Amino acid sequence: MNAGLKPGQEHFRFFPLHKKDTNKTIHTVDTILKIAVIGLGRIGQIHLAALKTFKNIKITAVSDISPELAKWTAAEYQIPHFYTNYQDIFQQKDIDAVWICSPTSYHLAQVKEALDSNKYIFCEKPLDKDSNNIQSLIDIYPDLNHRLMVGFNRRFDPDFAAVKASLKKIGKPTIIKITSRDPFPPTAEYTRASGGIYNDMSIHDLDMARFISESEAEQVIAVGSKNYTDDTDTTLITIKFKNGIICNIDNSRKASYGYDQRLEILGDKGMISVENKKINHLTFYSENSLESSVLEPFFLERYKDSYIEEIKAFITSIQEKKEFPSTGEDALKASILADACEKSLEQKKIIFL
Repeated sequence: MNAGLKPGQEHFRFFPLHKKDTNKTIHTVDTILKIAVIGLGRIGQIHLAALKTFKNIKITAVSDISPELAKWTAAEYQIPHFYTNYQDIFQQKDIDAVWICSPTSYHLAQVKEALDSNKYIFCEKPLDKDSNNIQSLIDIYPDLNHRLMVGFNRRFDPDFAAVKASLKKIGKPTIIKITSRDPFPPTAEYTRASGGIYNDMSIHDLDMARFISESEAEQVIAVGSKNYTDDTDTTLITIKFKNGIICNIDNSRKASYGYDQRLEILGDKGMISVENKKINHLTFYSENSLESSVLEPFFLERYKDSYIEEIKAFITSIQEKKEFPSTGEDALKASILADACEKSLEQKKIIFL
């Protein structure tokens, strides 16, 4: 671990601190935004470090229930205000937007308070564990898609975005195959707080399936097993979309060989795929063997670029006064699919939507 970093914050090596920034690592946007970050755990620190690579983004406040972590983060990044009560952030009139990176159970209440304080909002997925609560939020705030962006970062991964842009080359898509396997299972505490595999892990792939298919699901079936934890940690999901596309999603909480992330789309005129990213591109050949690099260890490394690109998309949407590219509606649809997976697993049958 890098000297001077707190335990669990090794990800700082991927987003250079402001003191070490170079012209190659700084991103520039036209609009100056003052932003506050709520929740300074793993994902909050990742977003904060990514935000700090933008010249015109000013982090004016951070909040975390841990006084030590809030104070340390503010000092490390030279942020003027830090709080243990996130509501204090909404008393600051100079804040344009908030980044909500707290545990899932806090998301909806914090989003509502930010909306009532007239802030733009970026909120990590999932928006809530209950799709009915998300629907209520949409009903209460009709302009939500212009105010709230939800963190489905894989949409902004350069490889996945290139696939979406290239779909016409393979004609009419018929099959989507998504593999997403973590290198090690989470703690039991994390699993309970996150809402389980479908709301926490699969939800990225459920959103990606909608994003690629450009359609809505009409049938869902999921099977799963418990191999490493006391919760479902291995699952296969099959979705039939209204436009005829069939999607298969393969999730596991443990892949001993690294972070396995693959995407394949079959069309009537060809196929397009994204393979795993490796630590390097070297391949060694000998008389008896062929050796290549291991896979990237986890999402911090694999999806580093996506965190930068989604910030750019957030700012562009504000500048152009248009809907955010991943909205509350998208969060709702992904949540409905996650619910359908849970029901299918429990009831051992196809769920019709």
